[in-house]
Amino acid sequence: MKTLISFSIFFLIFQSCSNEAEDKTKSKNEFDYISISKTGNLVYHEDEKGNKIPDFSYVGYHSGEKPIPEIPTLITLEALPKDNTKNIQTAIYKLGQLTKDKNGFRGAILLKKGIYRVSGEISINKSGIVLRGEGNTNNGTILVATGYDDIKFRRTLISIGPGFYSFSGRHKYAEETESGIIVNQNSGTNIIDEYVPIGAKSFKVSSPSNYNIGDKIIVFRPSTKQWISYIGCDNLKAKWDPIKNIRWVKEGKNKGLYYLRSGGSTSEYKILKNKNESWEEFKNRLPFSSDGKKLNITRQWQPGAYDFYFERKIINIVADKIFIDIPIVHPIEKKFGGGKIYHYSNTGRVTEVGIENLRLVSEFSKPTKENPYGDPEKINTAELHAWNGIHIKPNSENIWIKNIIGNYFGWSLVSASGKKATIQDCINLGHASKITGGRRYSFMINGQLNLVQRCATNAGRHEFVTQQKTAGPNVFVDCIGYNSKSLSGPHHRYSVGTLFDNVKSEKPMESRFRGSSGTGHGWAGSQTCFYNCKAPKFIVESPPGGISWVISSGDNQDSLLNPVSLYYKQVQERLGNDVLRRLITKEDINNLGNYKWVKRISKNVMFF
Repeated sequence: MKTLISFSIFFLIFQSCSNEAEDKTKSKNEFDYISISKTGNLVYHEDEKGNKIPDFSYVGYHSGEKPIPEIPTLITLEALPKDNTKNIQTAIYKLGQLTKDKNGFRGAILLKKGIYRVSGEISINKSGIVLRGEGNTNNGTILVATGYDDIKFRRTLISIGPGFYSFSGRHKYAEETESGIIVNQNSGTNIIDEYVPIGAKSFKVSSPSNYNIGDKIIVFRPSTKQWISYIGCDNLKAKWDPIKNIRWVKEGKNKGLYYLRSGGSTSEYKILKNKNESWEEFKNRLPFSSDGKKLNITRQWQPGAYDFYFERKIINIVADKIFIDIPIVHPIEKKFGGGKIYHYSNTGRVTEVGIENLRLVSEFSKPTKENPYGDPEKINTAELHAWNGIHIKPNSENIWIKNIIGNYFGWSLVSASGKKATIQDCINLGHASKITGGRRYSFMINGQLNLVQRCATNAGRHEFVTQQKTAGPNVFVDCIGYNSKSLSGPHHRYSVGTLFDNVKSEKPMESRFRGSSGTGHGWAGSQTCFYNCKAPKFIVESPPGGISWVISSGDNQDSLLNPVSLYYKQVQERLGNDVLRRLITKEDINNLGNYKWVKRISKNVMFF
């Protein structure tokens, strides 16, 4: 039996050790997991296994330990009357040829006020580059992703990370998520604890001799057949769907079946052939209906497809015990394969990139007299136009996006798939797309250690959302959704260690078992914490062995809650008041839950 919570509560814990979720309701003076000491400090209370709420303060640009810098302008551009793609990309290339300074920066490109029409994708694929505008208002620097009514225009406007032209319009499953790391398999040593709890920063290993203080490591947590069966993701209900545009790929790296689903989907799906199976064996295992016209699109979770690779650093070694800098956000259990640590490399990782003070817009249909970017009547039907405003790609680190206002993108204003990005003071004015699956994920995280702070969105489906196999911790703090179209929270295929802190939505917030939704989402997430959030309903469950928390969240936010924000309190205790003031002013702390900053950062912009 699963637990659905739809009322305002102060503190609830959801901890599942079987297929039945157990809920425990506590009064204000009977906290099980967190409280404030007489001296005003956080006290973390462990359960019988040692699990506790993790310290989420390590997220964002350099984990908050460095301020977002001011980088001097080296190249200045003005808008051209026609296409600006080549001009901007050439400037990025020129800057990328310069030697980085001691802090890893090459310089900034300033785009003067004006309208920059961009027919392609702007790619920042070298470290140390900042792209800056002269303001995000209607009179500032406006980048327009041009083109509509053709699939070739469904693209990302600005991408950060290795390579070019990353967006293909094809649907990507969890098992294909790339982190950009190369694991040194020969360096592996086993974690020997029977159980490493949530929130832990140490564990024992079989042989620490090849490791030193300061080493960057992978903490590996496998997804074994036994664990997948234990959480019920190997027996998801069948879901039959007509498919079309079938094509068979028999050559190259990704051999298999490619197709489109019914219902007007333009995202291509695929089922790949296993390396050691014949084509006959592959065809025989494909889940077609007896008449060959439908496909069972439910994908049972497969062993190895939900492995986690948490990037951490060794801060101490005592005998066989390793101490790491950032907490564990998923239990590591010997009975489910235990865990390992490895050395790793990340060749080609793009770092120290910023995008600032821009307005981003997508054309979406033929312009009208009232709207130069498309017919307002087509906002809920237009599909073939720019899909992402900014995509922070995998294998990127220490990125910042700030003071961006955007409109009409089909998928997201900002998607973060790398590590330690800060997305700050951004507003998504709305989307242009159908209001259905695979669309309107306004601010999306699919990487680790990312921070979304003071961001607002209008008419998003999954406004503040994590995606497939997202390794935490990650944080959304002081964010608000208007005219919400669907639920916020972990969306599908398992994200772990996510904090939603002072987030407001007009639709329910959730972290639950999604079963056969989509193509077999299964458990959307675990170790999810909703802290002082406002929504009409909270639908929160955890898989067996997992925990999620709902703290002072419901129909009303509590401005008298102590602390009013878990994330900001954790930052203050780890890094001090000076760092806290870099992230948020005293006035904004005092106004948490009122979202007064929205009016301030949307000044001179027609907002909602």
